[in-house]
Amino acid sequence: MQSALVASKLANVWAGLSGKNCPFVAAACLPSLRPNDACFSLPITDCVTGFSSHPRALVLLMLGEAEAKALAAAMFGLPKDQLQPADVQDAGMELCNILSACLLQCLEDTSLSNLGLPEMPGQRQWQDFSQSGELRALFVSADQAQRLAVMLTDIHALTGDALPGEICSPPGLSSEN
Repeated sequence: MQSALVASKLANVWAGLSGKNCPFVAAACLPSLRPNDACFSLPITDCVTGFSSHPRALVLLMLGEAEAKALAAAMFGLPKDQLQPADVQDAGMELCNILSACLLQCLEDTSLSNLGLPEMPGQRQWQDFSQSGELRALFVSADQAQRLAVMLTDIHALTGDALPGEICSPPGLSSEN
């Protein structure tokens, strides 16, 4: 994986959707979650057969409250004070979806990989996912004033309740949480 290339792609996606610059850098650890941070996840599955999906990895996205609102305002062309919670959720899930495509190259073989649907888990569940599996890639905003982090974790090694099910999204996650 060429982290400079991935970081450049992530920065271009953010700039294209938010209208703001934010260089990304590879990091060793996630920033601590704050109470108003927005958390998103997206499973990457291996479609081994034509009708069965097997979880392979998770992309996890964290946006600070200001960044999430700025993204939604730019994407929907609305002033921040007119945004509804669903607008912020939709914008974050779309960003998670697009960033996931950028991170696919961090996996060895993606010939059978498919992106699942983005979700908005609660912070506790998001944090559990972020601490499970094998870290494949983690990028954060180079500007510490901006709260943006995206990571890819390999979940092949997960077992029990932490393992996402045979469908394209982790169990218990809902975009309505």
